[in-house]
Amino acid sequence: MISLAYGLLCASLLALGYWLWQRRSGLSENARGALTATLLALLLPAISSLLLALQSLELGDVVTHTQRIFGLAAQSISLPLLGLAALYLAFGLRWQPGNWGRILLGLMAAFELTRRMELQHGYQWSISLVGLLLLVLSCMLILRRDLRPMLTGAACCLGALAPLFSPGAPTLAGLLDSSALVLWLFPALLGAGLTVGLLSEQAHNRSSDALSAPATERT
Repeated sequence: MISLAYGLLCASLLALGYWLWQRRSGLSENARGALTATLLALLLPAISSLLLALQSLELGDVVTHTQRIFGLAAQSISLPLLGLAALYLAFGLRWQPGNWGRILLGLMAAFELTRRMELQHGYQWSISLVGLLLLVLSCMLILRRDLRPMLTGAACCLGALAPLFSPGAPTLAGLLDSSALVLWLFPALLGAGLTVGLLSEQAHNRSSDALSAPATERT
């Protein structure tokens, strides 16, 4: 049953990724970079979930080790990357697409450094809480115009903070080892991805062609 839940989570994340990919076409170049970063943030837990779903097949130590690496990376990278993407889209920032690569490299370096120093647990919670804070701040910015991001953002916070009630559990618990905590990953990850997708609808994220199309149709 747990393996089925992980398989469903993987399928849901991939479906959400496809939905986000389709939304890229009408966005400006810079906003497309934010959605690309979001896709990566969802791909890491999707791969980890798939490998956990296959764990019952006993495919060997290589698969187990690979799953652990993807699970740890998702726990340290996904939420902060999603929070930054939400902030970017809500505020209409003008970062160059290449900045996302630098952010990703920085998160990966911090992940590896804290892993070697055995500071993973505290770092994961700290960086994930920062990501959630950025996500909520982004939703509050457009609250009067659109309530939907706040609802999906609240679902994300509920799922992401649930492991706090299991003493010693890391953030996004369930991505590292097969457990019933996988159920909290659905609102956490899907809520964050949906929030970013909804925030991308802001007018300042649209490409010039997409903005001029309605005016052309009226004439």
